[in-house]
Amino acid sequence: MGIHRNKWLAAFRASDSLLWSCPACGVSPLRLVADTLKTGETRDSKAAQDHPGSEPEQIDGRFACLMDCGHCGNVVGAAGTYAYHDDRHWDEVEGATGDYEKYYSVKYFTESPHLLEIPEATPDAVTGELLASFQLYWSDPLACTNRIRSSVEKLLTAERVQQTPGRILPKGRRKFLSLHDRIERYAKKRPDIAKKLMALKWIGNAGSHSKGAIVDDALDGYVLMDWVLDALYAKRHKEASALTSVINRRKAPRSPRRTPRKSP
Repeated sequence: MGIHRNKWLAAFRASDSLLWSCPACGVSPLRLVADTLKTGETRDSKAAQDHPGSEPEQIDGRFACLMDCGHCGNVVGAAGTYAYHDDRHWDEVEGATGDYEKYYSVKYFTESPHLLEIPEATPDAVTGELLASFQLYWSDPLACTNRIRSSVEKLLTAERVQQTPGRILPKGRRKFLSLHDRIERYAKKRPDIAKKLMALKWIGNAGSHSKGAIVDDALDGYVLMDWVLDALYAKRHKEASALTSVINRRKAPRSPRRTPRKSP
C-alpha cells in the first residue's frame, strides 16, 4: 500500500503511458483509447488567438475520451481540460529540441481509479464512502474531504464505538456524540489509530467551511486513511503482528535452531 502523490497530480499527454490502475481489477494501468479522444477549444481561448503576440500556452480547451484496461477489458469514460505547455529545451547533442505539448487534466471519471488500496476486510460502509470520495477527488476536493471524514464515522461504527452517550433526552430524543468525542473514546482502545483519525477529522472540518479544501488536503487524507486501513484490515499487517508476537515470545527466530556440536 502507500500513496504516490505525483501520479494523482500529473496531467498527461496523448502519447504517455497512464499511471492510474484500472478501478475494476486494479491489476493493469488504464490506457487511452486514442481514436476516442475528442477536444474543443474554449471561446475565450479562440478570442485570445486574435491578438498579436499570443502564445500557444494561452490555448486551452476541453476533452473527453475512453480509457480501457488491457487485463480485464474494463472501459471508463474521462473528461476534463487541456492546455499547452512549453516542453522546448536545449540538448547538448541535438541542440534545440522539443515543442509545445498538449496536456490533459482529468476532472471527471465515470468510474474513478482507486486513490488508495482498500483491503478486502474493510467494512462495506467504509468502502462505499471512500469510493464516493474517489469520484469527487477530480472535480471537488472540498466534497472529497467531506466523504473521507464520513468514512471515519463509518469506521468508528464498524469498530463498535458508541454514537450516543446512552442517555435519552426529554421527549424521547437522543443526543449524538460528536466525531471528536467518538475518536477520543476510541483512543482508549487504539490510541495509535485514533491519532490518525483525529487528523482526518481536522482535514474534513476544513473541507466543510468556507476556506474549503485543496487537492493536497485530500491526498493527505488518503495517506492517513491508507495507514489506518492497513493497521486494521490488511492481512499483511495482521501477519506482521502475529510474527512479532511469536518471535518476541521465543526471543528467537521461528525456524528450528540446533545447538552446534562442539569440536572434538
